[in-house]
Amino acid sequence: MHSNQQVPGSQSPPATSPSLEPVAPTPTSGAAKRSLAAALLTAICGLLIASGDTPASEVYVNGVRATGLKSGEMVHSTVKFDASGNIHILSPGYKVIVDAEGKPLRIEGHSDLAGAAGSRRAGQLSKRYVLAYEPNAKVPFTFDIQINGQPFKAIDLSTSPFTVDLTARFKAGDNAIRVIGKPAGNSPALGGESDVVKLRIFRGDERADGTFVAQLPAVWELVRSAVDRDPIDRSGVIEAE
Repeated sequence: MHSNQQVPGSQSPPATSPSLEPVAPTPTSGAAKRSLAAALLTAICGLLIASGDTPASEVYVNGVRATGLKSGEMVHSTVKFDASGNIHILSPGYKVIVDAEGKPLRIEGHSDLAGAAGSRRAGQLSKRYVLAYEPNAKVPFTFDIQINGQPFKAIDLSTSPFTVDLTARFKAGDNAIRVIGKPAGNSPALGGESDVVKLRIFRGDERADGTFVAQLPAVWELVRSAVDRDPIDRSGVIEAE
C-alpha cells in the first residue's frame, strides 16, 4: 500500500516554472528600421559577391582590358555597357600599355578629336610629331639635337636607326630646333654624293591601335652627303598644332 507520507529527513524539490512575466515590446523607429534593412541588404550583397553570383565588371579601352588601372585621363570618349555589365570606353587616339602578363600600366596617346573646333584645351596638340634618323655607314657624322633650347638627343656613329616621339617636347605654336653636326673621321673611299644620312621630323596622327600615321612630306629635314665634310649648325622653327 502506497503512502504519500513524507519520509522524515527528506524534502521534496520545490516546483519550478519558467518566468511568465510579460515583456513590453521595444518600439522601433523609422530610422532604426531603415538601418536594419540596410545592414541586411549589405549582408546579402556580401554573400552574393563571396559566392561568385555577382561577377565584377571589366573595363576595356578601345578593346584592351584596363580593369585595375589606377590613373589616366582621356577626352572625347564614348562609354558603352554590354549585356554582362562590362564597361567599354571608345576613345580613338589612346592606347592601354600593358606589361608582359597583360596587366594595364598606363594610358598613352592623344585624342584624334582633340583638334575639333572649340574642344581643344589650351596648349594641347592635336597632332603627333616624331623625329626619324636614317644613318649611313658611308657618312660618318655626329649630331647634337636641341628642342626649344634644351638638349634632346646625341647621335654618334654607333647609333642605330630610330624614330622618337617629340610631342611631349613641343608646345602649340612655334618650336625651335637646332642641330649641330660634325664629321667624324674620313669618309670611306666609296662614299659619294648619293650616300646620305637623314634627320626628318614628321607630323601625323595616331590610330586607336597606337600606330603612327605620318603626313608627307616631312615638316623639317636635314640631309648630309658623304661628300659634305664641313661642320653644320642649323636652326629652324616648327609650328606645332
